[in-house]
Amino acid sequence: MIRAAIDPSEYHEYYAHYLNLVPEQANFKNILQSSKEDSIAFIEAIDKPLNFAYASDKWSIAHVILHNIDTERVFTYRALRFIRGDQTALPGFDQDVFARDYDNYAFAKADLIKSFVTTRNATIELFNGVSDKHLLRKGVASNNTMSVRVIPFLIAGHTKHHENVIKERYL
Repeated sequence: MIRAAIDPSEYHEYYAHYLNLVPEQANFKNILQSSKEDSIAFIEAIDKPLNFAYASDKWSIAHVILHNIDTERVFTYRALRFIRGDQTALPGFDQDVFARDYDNYAFAKADLIKSFVTTRNATIELFNGVSDKHLLRKGVASNNTMSVRVIPFLIAGHTKHHENVIKERYL
């Protein structure tokens, strides 16, 4: 299954920007792995201190990377609930609440990469075992319907979006 097969009814229009950052021919089975490899190379190549922020009221580079990790964990949890057939509507999450305590974390590049890789490997493992029937399941999160199969593409696109922000504003 490729990204172009995703129907707009499978996600809220808010997420279209993230999906559009993933090539239409990107394959469901490979997108998370290729995105992981690209992200590791991207983080390793950053030559600025990870606590650098381009303005006093903006997140640091490390904060942006942690935000990507947190968001992936939230989206993977949503996927797990939908895969298992749980129809409980899931609440949204407030990225600013999550980020409030980011300053309490050490920002060694190796630690951020390790956290990212551990998270992504768990996400890949979840999706490796999903049947085609389960990929079509839908659930509600943040008051919007979302299919399971859109989530890997959203994760990859969200990560790419924030890497682009880092490139444009921080580096």
